[in-house]
Amino acid sequence: MDRFYRSLHNGRFENFNVTYRETDLWVGVDRFEKQMINRTYKLVVELHEQLSNYIKKNKRFLLSFVPLEVPDDSPKVIKKMAEAAKYASVGPMAAVAGAFADEVGRFLIEDFGCSEVLVENGGDIFIKNTDPVTVCIYAGDSPLSQKVALRIPAGSWGVCTSSGTVGHSISFGKADAVTVVSENATVADAFATAYCNIIKNENDIEELIQKALNEYVQTVLVIYRDKLGVVGKHELVFVAPEGGSK
Repeated sequence: MDRFYRSLHNGRFENFNVTYRETDLWVGVDRFEKQMINRTYKLVVELHEQLSNYIKKNKRFLLSFVPLEVPDDSPKVIKKMAEAAKYASVGPMAAVAGAFADEVGRFLIEDFGCSEVLVENGGDIFIKNTDPVTVCIYAGDSPLSQKVALRIPAGSWGVCTSSGTVGHSISFGKADAVTVVSENATVADAFATAYCNIIKNENDIEELIQKALNEYVQTVLVIYRDKLGVVGKHELVFVAPEGGSK
């Protein structure tokens, strides 16, 4: 997925990038220390090693499109992915990008005392904010791409987007973007994948919107070509051409 939209932030956060294998993070923090970069990189390597080692012994974890049970002594990130997959009725790898974003975000809060952190991992975002942030939705070639956004109040959030037309992740749907807001990015990622799989044409938008909210999902936004559907507690914002909001 093209990441040029990362440059659209308004300078509120000091930021850095960390890339390792399939993981490509944009990290924004309210207080930056140089050692954050190396320590975040080491954490990402460790997470990849935990996932790779688990998959070597449990190949189904990589390939399954349905939830799987995992042993209690599994690494924390594996258990979080499996739990989120169970909630959303998808395979555990549907939550991997959100899970990595969650782990990095929590690490920066706990080890560096950051009050505000954004971790974006391929369109899946961990957010810890003390003031509202506006998340603009990238939806590929849709005329609505970067024209709509969600305003996220202070709190701890996962804002994750799945697409059937953008990026290399497996999707059975055809939506340009399905964005889910939950209390963490692991769960939001799993539900974004599940809901994107449902959208095959514009008629599916209304059906999904009517049943999308539950104890884990607080807001859902769907973009299919020039059609938009949204439901939930977070404010929809239309983005002005110069990058502002209205």
